[in-house]
Amino acid sequence: MFTLRVAKVVRHTEEISTIYFNRILRSFPGQFVMVNVFGYEEIPLSLSSPRSVTVKMVGETTKALVNIEAGTILGVRGPFGNPFTPTDGKALILAGGIGIAPLRYLYHYLRRKGARKIKVLYGAKTAEELIWLNEFKEAECSTEDGSFGRKGDVVSIFRNIDFEGFDKIYCCGKEEMLRKVYRILEENGAIEKAEFSLERYMRCGMGICGSCVIENGLRVCADGPVFRAEELDW
Repeated sequence: MFTLRVAKVVRHTEEISTIYFNRILRSFPGQFVMVNVFGYEEIPLSLSSPRSVTVKMVGETTKALVNIEAGTILGVRGPFGNPFTPTDGKALILAGGIGIAPLRYLYHYLRRKGARKIKVLYGAKTAEELIWLNEFKEAECSTEDGSFGRKGDVVSIFRNIDFEGFDKIYCCGKEEMLRKVYRILEENGAIEKAEFSLERYMRCGMGICGSCVIENGLRVCADGPVFRAEELDW
């Protein structure tokens, strides 16, 4: 473990913050770090840029992170895990809720690499939770309460996409959403184009403890968190 200082905190909502570190981490989109908030637990968080994590308040540790102040010292391990596979072709990005974090990193990475097209589909509970919208050139949004974009979940937008027009499809969000997406891709013969970023409870982050093993025996921390959709037994 090494330590980093919090350089800046961007408070998106009462429950969501992006914490910027005082230095860049050598990493790729889709990788994660184990963050130790001293006095609390160590938790895994996807990188939302080479020098930031974005966190939603769900427990005591995430609450401490959302409310953290610039200048605070954090313990960090990583980056760990397999990243997304980039394309210089046409990319479709599908994000649900806080799943936008690693996909935001990927979006800017693909732009720098010269991807010909990047379309973002992004859903959240409310308009307030749709963060970074001004960063995406082409985006379609949905909210569960209808406060922005289409009313409903983002899968309702995804169903109407012509997958033939994309070389890669990148997805991150709650597993219930990802399983729906998986079935749609399977029905349309596009499963081989997709990569999913999964979340699981992790303790070690290095594939030793076995706490994040999924149905097919693969470990989210070491074999993921990004998986080719065809690797998943859904």
